Amino acid sequence: MPMNSVKKLSVTIAVLSAFAVVSVSAATAVELEAVSKKVAAAKAVEAPAVASKLIGKASKEDKESIAVAALSAGLRSHPASLTTLLSSVLKAAPESTEALVNTALDIVPDAGLTVVRVVSEVNPAKSDVALAAATKRTPAKKVALEREMAASRARRMVATPAPAAAALGGGTVNQTPRPTVTPPVQVSSYGAADPGRP
Repeated sequence: MPMNSVKKLSVTIAVLSAFAVVSVSAATAVELEAVSKKVAAAKAVEAPAVASKLIGKASKEDKESIAVAALSAGLRSHPASLTTLLSSVLKAAPESTEALVNTALDIVPDAGLTVVRVVSEVNPAKSDVALAAATKRTPAKKVALEREMAASRARRMVATPAPAAAALGGGTVNQTPRPTVTPPVQVSSYGAADPGRP
């Protein structure tokens, strides 16, 4: 008898938890649909700002799913705005980098180089995640993807001179100014024009 009641209790708990999960997912599905519609309805120029604003309003638990939905809807509506849309969404939800990279590569599979470049510029700490995801999708482009990653890192070093100088030897660069020299006297190539010439 006690074993039977334990089974009933466990089945009841399982059924109740299933209803709870379904109700939470239904609310989230409606919310995701609304986010997708808003981003898809926006103009290509406005889509990154709309997506970023919607992600900013999301709760911490829903941020990744809303970011993925916004990026997905934006890229399906405006695939040419990959760079600006991915950059905006990555800035709004940097902890969701891996999911966002996979979403971008699902929708625009030939844009591995662009995705790697954008992630390495916006979120340098997660650039290796983007490289791994892009390499897994297109192993034939592994060398090109690694080259793009190296170029991105080099651009970042040049753009931030203080850390780059420290990395290349440290310290500050001191340059002494040249003394000002009076300009030379005007010399003419014509013999008669130069009075000091014989």
